[in-house]
Amino acid sequence: MLHLIPRAVLIVLATGLLVPLAARARTHVVQPGDSIRAALARAKPGDRIAVLPGVYREGVADDPTARTVTLDGIELVGVSWPGHPVVLENAGGQSYGLWVSPVDSADPTADPERPPCGRSGATLHGFVLSGFTLHGFLQHGAHLACVDSFALTGNVSDGTAVYGLFPVLSRHGVIAHNEAMHTGQDAALDVGQSDNVLISGNRVHDNLLGIEVENSRQCDVLGNEVYDNTVGILVDILTDKLRTTQEHTLVAFNRVHDNNRATTANPDDLLAVLPAGIGILLVGADTTTVSLNTVKHNGFVGLGVVSLCLGFALQGQSCTGLDIEPNPDGNQIVGNVVQGNGTVPLSGSPLTRSALTSYGTARARATAGRRTPSPRASRLRRCSPPAAKAILPKEVTVAAERHSKSPFLHRRLGSPPPPAATPCPRRLRRPPRAAAERPGSKAERGGARLSLVRDRRRRMG
Repeated sequence: MLHLIPRAVLIVLATGLLVPLAARARTHVVQPGDSIRAALARAKPGDRIAVLPGVYREGVADDPTARTVTLDGIELVGVSWPGHPVVLENAGGQSYGLWVSPVDSADPTADPERPPCGRSGATLHGFVLSGFTLHGFLQHGAHLACVDSFALTGNVSDGTAVYGLFPVLSRHGVIAHNEAMHTGQDAALDVGQSDNVLISGNRVHDNLLGIEVENSRQCDVLGNEVYDNTVGILVDILTDKLRTTQEHTLVAFNRVHDNNRATTANPDDLLAVLPAGIGILLVGADTTTVSLNTVKHNGFVGLGVVSLCLGFALQGQSCTGLDIEPNPDGNQIVGNVVQGNGTVPLSGSPLTRSALTSYGTARARATAGRRTPSPRASRLRRCSPPAAKAILPKEVTVAAERHSKSPFLHRRLGSPPPPAATPCPRRLRRPPRAAAERPGSKAERGGARLSLVRDRRRRMG
């Protein structure tokens, strides 16, 4: 699988955060039996907290969160290795494993998707979480609100009910090389109302939604493996949020397969209208590019584009007076491998396959149909001429440049180059004949042909 952002770059991305604070940062080591909360209480902005392998149950039962971070530049690093994880586990009745936000939004009992910092403009600058297993929380494994520059890398989210890893109203972030599983009510990896977030190299399985990007801008979903979910990848616009657009998302180089898990959505939730077996679905999203993905064996549909009004219609609700524009516009579906989808008969769902096109806007349908190569063309065209551009040079280059400018990338690292076009082999030519075999002048060659014609006529009588 092609990874546009190499693993080494992502390591630098996670460890090279906030260089100006590094000179005065300290490292606090937490051993089994110690308290991560106590280490956070001693920490100053820019400090690093290294947690050794073990199972940690922070706080007491029924605390809203296991731990809260309101300091700039904190790095929480689980020093885990195979067979020796660093586990942050629900101590009993805890809603959130990790809550990261400015001080004015540190109350987890408020609406988590409309925090006060979304209106006040307060921002927490810099946060890193890596090497942790977040297990069994009733709401979110890791919740980040109004964070500028963050990295969530190399973690495991297991058994959180609503969201596994969830940045909201945040920007300039990376969610990479995580495993997210067993999230039953919503999305394992969810980016909400955020800007410039890269979701790359994750393994996401056994969830209601694998990866969701909602009401966000300039986000990229690249090189993930998404399987055994109800819905693999969802890019959507929702109402009643502080951000009211969903635009400029790149979904590329992902493997999205076998997403046929039975739905566990709340019957009153809008997600309940989605049947099992959806690979990639755009709901009311604008200017999304879906390209170079492998989408296979999803029972209901491989790739779909619909209006948000379809969901409301299936719930018997009106689609008037919304605070968002619900129809998908300007999306491009280009160069994907889509095989073996839509093969499982539906039962118990009001949604039909034909509705996926009938509720898409004419502009979205025309764009998708015009830009998607036919299966025959995909089989025949295995290369591109040396002078031709790659399939998505503009989108891929813009995505790479966008993340190279984030505070995470070291100044000495340039933007990753776009994938090179594969040159076609040159047409074989007949080897030149030896000089002795060539006729002489043009007149001599013409005379030879005339002699052959005369001989043939003479033989024929």
